[in-house]
Amino acid sequence: MATTPPWRGHLFFGPGRLLYAGPLGETRLHAHHSFQLVLSLGEPVPLSDSRQQVRACGAAVIPPDVGHAVVGAASAAVLLHVSPDDLVGRNLRTLGLARDSVTDWQRAGERLLSLVPRALPRHWHEAEALAQEMIRVLQVNTAVPRPAHPAVKRLLRLLPEMLEDDVSLEALAARVGLSASRLSHLFSAEVGLPLRPYILWLRLHRAAESLRRGAPLTTAAHAAGFTDSAHLSHTFRRMFGLSPSEIVGVVEWVLPPTE
Repeated sequence: MATTPPWRGHLFFGPGRLLYAGPLGETRLHAHHSFQLVLSLGEPVPLSDSRQQVRACGAAVIPPDVGHAVVGAASAAVLLHVSPDDLVGRNLRTLGLARDSVTDWQRAGERLLSLVPRALPRHWHEAEALAQEMIRVLQVNTAVPRPAHPAVKRLLRLLPEMLEDDVSLEALAARVGLSASRLSHLFSAEVGLPLRPYILWLRLHRAAESLRRGAPLTTAAHAAGFTDSAHLSHTFRRMFGLSPSEIVGVVEWVLPPTE
């Protein structure tokens, strides 16, 4: 049993992706709307599915929206959350993972065992490199061309400053001079993530940035366009299985460098 206090690692949060690196503690049975790639750097991670079947996993790929739990501590592990709606997530769906089989999740993660990081990442570039390697060894195609359409490029510049405004598809389409249907198609094709999930990740990222600076939960929620702190907590838990209040002041938030 690990003696290191759980959940005292580093949390790397970027658009469409969240990576935690550090010790793991036990969790309740929960589900979240993201794929979760698990890689242990020490003892295997004891995982349970919703049928209470338990496997000690050196690595695993857990599909979105399925019940699972960490049922024992682990001293050093990486958890990579990937949006199920972006290009990587859509390709991960082709793995055909069973919803209620931790054995199947462990089997799918076997390729990750070829990765042997010398240490847990502590800086953004280290975490990003490891995330890319984890995705690569699963043989998932991540090649997304850079957005080229002027309207999409303009919208990507505008969105971070519009999270407290009207970000409905119709309003955004009017801002960039396209029809709603045309913008929806173009955005998904050029960004690799549909517009609505992209905006949600931007909001979560903004909230994480505020929390890292020490803002109260309610302030962080309003700054990111959430109705209130309960709305933010519910969304965060749905996506990642933990609420902000469970990790604020415990993990060290690491956000991507500004360009």
